[in-house]
Amino acid sequence: MKKAAMMLVFLALFVTAFAGSASAASKTPKLYLNGQELQSASAPRIEKDTTYIPIRTVAEGMGFDVNWDKAAKQVSIHNGKSMIELTINKKIATVNGLSVALPTPAKIMGAGSTSTTMVPLRFISENMGLEVYYDSPSKSVYLYQNDASSGNGSGGATPSPAPTPTPTPTPTSTPGSGGTGSETPTPTPTPGSGGSTAPADATGLVTSIKYDGIGTTTIAYTGTVGDAQPFLMTGPDRIVMDIPAASFAADFANGFTATSAKMGEVVVDSQLLTKVRYSYYSDKPSTVRVVWDLQAAAEYAVTKGEGTIQLSLLGALEPVPTTPTTPSGDKIFKVVVDAGHGAHDPGAIGISKKTEKSFNLAIALKVNALLKAEPRIQPILTRSDDTFIALDERAAIANRLNADLFISIHANALPGSSASGTETYYNRADSKTFADIVHKHLLAATGLPDRKVQTAGFVVIKKTTMPAILTESGFLTNSKDEAILFNEQKQNEIAQALVDGIKEYLKLS
Repeated sequence: MKKAAMMLVFLALFVTAFAGSASAASKTPKLYLNGQELQSASAPRIEKDTTYIPIRTVAEGMGFDVNWDKAAKQVSIHNGKSMIELTINKKIATVNGLSVALPTPAKIMGAGSTSTTMVPLRFISENMGLEVYYDSPSKSVYLYQNDASSGNGSGGATPSPAPTPTPTPTPTSTPGSGGTGSETPTPTPTPGSGGSTAPADATGLVTSIKYDGIGTTTIAYTGTVGDAQPFLMTGPDRIVMDIPAASFAADFANGFTATSAKMGEVVVDSQLLTKVRYSYYSDKPSTVRVVWDLQAAAEYAVTKGEGTIQLSLLGALEPVPTTPTTPSGDKIFKVVVDAGHGAHDPGAIGISKKTEKSFNLAIALKVNALLKAEPRIQPILTRSDDTFIALDERAAIANRLNADLFISIHANALPGSSASGTETYYNRADSKTFADIVHKHLLAATGLPDRKVQTAGFVVIKKTTMPAILTESGFLTNSKDEAILFNEQKQNEIAQALVDGIKEYLKLS
């Protein structure tokens, strides 16, 4: 009962977070089951802070049969052992003959041939035995199916642990734009993985993941894989490594906690490391994710050999300084101001068709002008007009200049939602204090709801080597937010807030 109660709390928090978490110019969320993208005419939707998903797409992907009674407006989902019945616009469903309350009723969305029965994500999670999480940077809903919830079992089983949701380390799109897709790969059977498949773009197969008991994890593979670069995350502390162009071999030595989901873990008895988790993370592109759950932030080293990747823990990190050291009286601080998007990449499109790139540039130019008046700060713009700069190059500019701070300016979007508010992102622990200080000032300037300081794996704040943050002042897809963001006086206040935050962090205010 305790585990079920904890799962209910987690899912309630998840649905709220999913409805509210979006980077700039997100497209409709993508839906994955066991790492495979589900193709559907109707994608997940968000309405009034509730996430809906197409029940037929998910159920059939799990091996359930779905029947629709048009007269009764009722959909039934069954697999021979478990039966779920939902009635459109009613908050009571039936699961194996028992009445179950719905947080919101099932709905028919769309019209004509494109109409689809959509149900609350929370209900599916609780009653079909799925582990769920939302990956904010890629705007994707991930569903993991355990053995008991497959076509040979019954719904409502307690799912096995799934990887903690973490930002995608290298998003395929600029913050503020949707991820890119690819053609559905031709699958090949993968014995020993619950009947799941390995995509054609997996040029390497992970054969084992082993921990030596004293700090080193060895990942063995055959073939070739992409450049796997681990990174440290906080809240909780963990190391995350994505292995591109990889899947699991048919004879993967460790086995899976849930074979149909291709996910599992190695429990570790260590003062620093609690477990090593792994899963088939995505099929677009094919990716294996490995996560080291830590008791505290740790130093690590990576060694790559022929067919192996080794990650060794070197010990806990010293506490990260929360503020910069007191500067000498004549130090000039280099601050890189990055206006997101540009040229053919407009970013988010607002309610009135205004573009995010124009807002970002307007604020960046105002920040630049204000910083130029500061005798101890040298501002550097990544772009000063409507031009396109690649993400890696934006980070490289700051790194080449050995900048002291990096700030990337953005605006948010979530089409079809009333989402509103201000949020600030950071990636590394050494950037959190900078993010907290700037967010405090930015929030006061916008006057919009507080969507908090969050972690993310955006390229520009991950690949920079100095404290780096990305701001999302408001939502262009919300008429109130958009009006504020394109108000000249408010833009001046936002720019001043960013400057005030920079100065406070550098102890120049």
